[in-house]
Amino acid sequence: MVAAKEQLGHLLVLVAERRWTQLSCELADLILDWPENGPEAMRGPMLALFETALREADDQTQAALAPRFSGRSDMPLKIMNLLYLAAPAPLRREILMRNELEPGEPATTTPADGGLILAAARNGARDFLSAFAMGTGVPRRIAQAVLSDASGEALAVLCSGRGLDRATFSAIALLKGPRDLPLAAFDSIAPKAAGRLVADWRKPQASPHHAHVVAAE
Repeated sequence: MVAAKEQLGHLLVLVAERRWTQLSCELADLILDWPENGPEAMRGPMLALFETALREADDQTQAALAPRFSGRSDMPLKIMNLLYLAAPAPLRREILMRNELEPGEPATTTPADGGLILAAARNGARDFLSAFAMGTGVPRRIAQAVLSDASGEALAVLCSGRGLDRATFSAIALLKGPRDLPLAAFDSIAPKAAGRLVADWRKPQASPHHAHVVAAE
């Protein structure tokens, strides 16, 4: 128990100092190889801290961590969804399938205003990225990753998940996406999977839940 308290204290110091890269890597090691004598009451709080760290970690850190979670069906889906944009293609398919098979339907939200997004793209808006992020309701960083994805899958997921149709997806792809982005990507995305995935992208920054972590000691 003493060792667990010391480790918890160390992790909370990393949170306080906003050392997200180190925190993400250390928590990934801990969560992926949970010690046999590790208190189960601590696992939930550690996952909450990991979610916070992932939302803040840089793209390189996420890309380094994502492949390690392949085949880990024991990981919460919201954690996997945060890794999607940094994941290799096989893991992306795994994440989409888990979202599709998850019981229940994603929460209903007001669809994005495709007209406003397309107007910004067609009129050569000086900062289309901000307009796209605001219009789809995702953080600017996620919007940038989506628009930069040469496979077109991430854009298809975001458009489908926000209720935009294929024509709108195609227009955004042609006007603002990478060269030769495959437009057929939209047809391979299940709306239910996209809706669940995008819902996690749109969630506000998670708090570290210090009180809950301390209580788990």
